[in-house]
Formats: sequence, structure tokens, C-alpha cells
Amino acid sequence: MSAYTVIGGGPVGCAAALQLAQRGHSVTIYEGRDSIPTDPEQSYPIGVNPRGLHAIASVAPAVAERVRTEGRVIDAWQIYAGARCVAKQLSGVVYGTSRGNVNLHLMNAALAHERITVHMNHKLRHMDVGTKRLEFEVRDIGIVTIDASSARIVAADGVNSKVRAALVAADPSFGVTITPWANEYRVLFGAVGKMTDALDPAVHYIFSGGYTATIDNSGQQQWSLVTCVRDTDAATSPSQLVLSQDASPENIARLKAWVQSFAPAFLPLVPEDEFTKYFERRTYRGAVVACENLQRNEWVVLLGDAAHSVLPPTGEGINSGLEDTLVLGACVEASPSAPFALYETRRLPDVRALLAYATHLNTAPSWAGERVARGIFLVLEASTSRSIGKCLFGPFGVERAPYRDIVGTWQWKRLVLLNVARLLSYPIAAVISALLVVPRLVRGQLFVTRRPEAAKPLQSIV
Repeated sequence: MSAYTVIGGGPVGCAAALQLAQRGHSVTIYEGRDSIPTDPEQSYPIGVNPRGLHAIASVAPAVAERVRTEGRVIDAWQIYAGARCVAKQLSGVVYGTSRGNVNLHLMNAALAHERITVHMNHKLRHMDVGTKRLEFEVRDIGIVTIDASSARIVAADGVNSKVRAALVAADPSFGVTITPWANEYRVLFGAVGKMTDALDPAVHYIFSGGYTATIDNSGQQQWSLVTCVRDTDAATSPSQLVLSQDASPENIARLKAWVQSFAPAFLPLVPEDEFTKYFERRTYRGAVVACENLQRNEWVVLLGDAAHSVLPPTGEGINSGLEDTLVLGACVEASPSAPFALYETRRLPDVRALLAYATHLNTAPSWAGERVARGIFLVLEASTSRSIGKCLFGPFGVERAPYRDIVGTWQWKRLVLLNVARLLSYPIAAVISALLVVPRLVRGQLFVTRRPEAAKPLQSIV
């Protein structure tokens, strides 16, 4: 049996270790944190769909059961344009929980397994591809170097993967494209245990300024609102509060007014001191990561966000990573001498399909005509019998169809429906744009040169 080293003790790293140990291999996990946080302020709400739940159940049935019993079945997602619900995606097969809770349960399962050794407080600092040595920064000890030449490396170290960076540094042909999210997020919390008849805890509400859902907090339900700012939002937009750290009375008043404008039922649930805490809380910004290859020379394989980070609107972040581990386990069993190459062959088409969908969602058009067309396309596609939402986290999610099939169908519908939507929206938007030009021309502002804005830095990576 082979020895495997897993870099990263997140949900994907722990699930990968369990898949390998279940097949008789010895596994060592290196995790940089000293513990797995489940505090809602350090985690975030997620939905575990049939794809992710099946992967968990295959190696940790007790953990899958805890996800079912501790989580809440999501009946539907409702999408709003202003105060009007424009689309509703029925589910009934996805369990709302937090990333922290799933991580903690999988880590406990790994700790209890006789073939798995876990080293906490080991943060990977550098991987030398040539000598096959791993350099860790260990709290209270310093730098520790590990000889990994006799082990296979499973990299599950997230969107900022040090393993992936080392592979690119050693071999520039190991192509990786990293595109920052077009959005940045910050969470506002309601009071623990405070509910309202105006919001159904079994529904996730998606608004123009973010989305709201319940989370479990020490056995009680708590409403959370994930607020969002887009890179294309105007500097005067209230969404810029997501980036502010100034809890001034003026900003708190603006925050309340902003939430009232798109999620009025949520506002009364928020305790007064939470509005100040909001500005002290970290923001979340990740990236869409696309790798041309998923492994190198049967020594390293990339899983989860290290290989194919997507973004929250796909609903597939944790679920695709968990399915990675299921595919990897099957490949290790089918081809013990070359499991990583087989994994890449089997998994890459699905990864590329998922990234095509994520890239579409991460594109933020600035022209109103295209924004309206995409909104129309969203509604039209959602109304089809086998929409992408129905297949990923709706009634057809139980089929766990390959991403390549689901996204392939969606791409054909996009080709037709999005262009139909453009035929409707572009002429109207063009007329409106032309009408807006006239006042500017009269004021002599049409040809005023504006100083280009500096590129917006990537402020924080999840």
C-alpha cells in the first residue's frame, strides 16, 4: 500500500484522506490551523447537495447523517428583482449548513481513523518540486522540513494553494488561470433564535444586494444576510459599504437603509450592536481558478479549490470538491500504480465544464443591455424542464449527472436563449443610452476625458 500526504485539513482534504484510508493506505494530513472553527463569523452558510452528500456518505456515513439531522432541508431558492420574485428554484434535496460544521465532522472522522495521522498547526510554507521536500511553519517550533519523496501528495490547500504555486514555479507550462471574483461579500447577522413569519427558514432568498438564509448557531436558528458589492458598482452605490471599515453613524444609517431597500423583512432581526460589528468583520473575495492539468508526474494531484475554485452562485464549491475525492478514491482502487493520471483523465472534462459555468457567472457586464439580457436568460433558462438549477440542486440533483452533461445542455440553451434575450434588450438599451447622451452633449460633457481608475486590488481570498 502507498503512503499519501494530504496538504490541507478542510472538508476536501479530510474527505480525501478518508477515501484513501478506506482503501488501506496510510495517510498523513497537514493542517495549518490549530482547530476547525465553527463560529458563524469564521465560517459561512453552504448547501450540501446530493452530489456532496453521496461523497461524504461513501466514507463517513455518520457524518452524512449529521449533515441531514443538524442541517435544514432547503425547499427552494427565490430570486428577487426589487420587491418582486422573478424566479423560484424548488429543491428539497439540499441541506443548508455551514462549511465549518461539515469540516469539523469530517476532521473528527479522520482523527478517529487508525490509518490517518493529523498534524495541526502545520502551515505549508514551500514545496520543493525538485527535491520533493515540504517546508512547514509550525507554531511554537518554527520551520520543519519533511521528506515527501516516498509519498504521493494530495493538494487540498484551497484557492491560494502553495502546492499549485510551487508546481507553476517549477514548470511554467503547468498552466493556471486565476480570475478574481467580480464580487466581494460581507455577512450581517440577525439575533440568534430570532425568527419572523415574513421569512421562511426553508427558503434561501436571493436579492440584488445579496442573499439571506438561516444557519445553525449552537442548536438555534440564526438568519444571516450575505451582502455583496460588484466591481462594476458605482462609487456612490450603497453596496460600497461592504468594503468600508468605518462604523460611523452615517454609514450605519446608510447600511440600514440599504438593507431595508432589498431585504426589509430581515432588518428587524438585526440587533443594534451588529451594525457596528458588520464594519469590523472581514470580507470574502475568492477567485475562479482553472488549471490545465490536475496532476504532475504521479507525485502531486490537485483537488477542490486548489484545482478548480468556482464562486458561490454556482452552489458547487464544496460539492464539486467532495466529488473530487470520490473520483480519486475510485481511481486509486482501479489503478494503484498510476491513480493520478487516471484521475485527471476522468475528472478534467467535468472540471472544465463547471469552470465554463463559473466563468459565465463571474462576468459582470457594464452595459445595461447585456445586464438585462442576462436577467431575461436567467428567468427563461430556469423555466425549462431540466434547467441547470434543477439538475445541480433541484429535483434532478439526485441523479448526480456529470457536470459535462449538465453544463453542456446549459451552454446550448445559453446560445439560443441569451441571443433571443439580446434581440429584445439591446435595441431598447441602445435607445435609452442615446437619449441619455443628448443632455450630456448639451452640457458639453460628452467628450470630457476621465482619468482612468486604478485596478481594484484583490482584498481578501477565501
